[in-house]
Amino acid sequence: MGIISICQPDTEKSCGACCGLYNWEDYSRETVSEILHSRTDLFQHYFSRREVDKLALYQTEVKNRPHPPKMYDDIFNCEFLGFVDQNRRRVGCLLHPMVNDGYDYRDYAFYGKELCFGHECPSNTYLNTEEKFLVTHVLGDWYLYGLVVTDIDLVKDYYKKIRTHLGGPLKPEILKDPQLTVIARDFFSLKENWKFRKKGRFGKYAFSYGEYRLAKMDYEGLGTKESKYHNILLSLGSSFETGGDLLEAEEILERHIWRFVERYRNIDPLWYRLR
Repeated sequence: MGIISICQPDTEKSCGACCGLYNWEDYSRETVSEILHSRTDLFQHYFSRREVDKLALYQTEVKNRPHPPKMYDDIFNCEFLGFVDQNRRRVGCLLHPMVNDGYDYRDYAFYGKELCFGHECPSNTYLNTEEKFLVTHVLGDWYLYGLVVTDIDLVKDYYKKIRTHLGGPLKPEILKDPQLTVIARDFFSLKENWKFRKKGRFGKYAFSYGEYRLAKMDYEGLGTKESKYHNILLSLGSSFETGGDLLEAEEILERHIWRFVERYRNIDPLWYRLR
């Protein structure tokens, strides 16, 4: 499989989470897309001739434009995050040399060139090659890709449960099956449309008044033991009113995982030899 880039894996998608992409109280696809399109248009207006004195004008206008409240105060939302390709499929740094004919303007940003260049995404460290391949292969848009690839617990637990049922690692050539891709994408889409997600949650973190804490699941209050899908439920920002809600959520996750397992077994008749 070779080396897989988490930040810019291909021409169809990328991730900008480290630049504050989702750090808004309203981090819906519509809101974040509007911010990126607006800033990209504005940047192109001011910096079409690459006159560095215009960058301050750009920054001032961005600052004065209305935007949603931030989710977490200590995370900086970089104003130079925008779309870096003509088709506006990939997000990234508008000051990066790859989009400025080799000229690097990142020292005009808050963090500067050295810090940006040296940043190491935790997902790059903690996701193994097979997990990275799964996510980068099945997800095709920047918004969902960034939400998922930075949620280490979600990716690892999903992969682990599938691998447990199959008795071994997933084969890359099998993962390229179009139907299997759709099945995995449907599961990861829960990150965006999960019916039990609580407002003020971003994955396993709960945010309030610019501060955050690790969220907890009150299993005792629900009259049940810890779910076998605990990590996934936290990653999806879950909150349940009743034990019945929890049971419904577990059944949804169970169906998603078994859809993948059954399709994989149908494609690879030798899957049992992994055991």
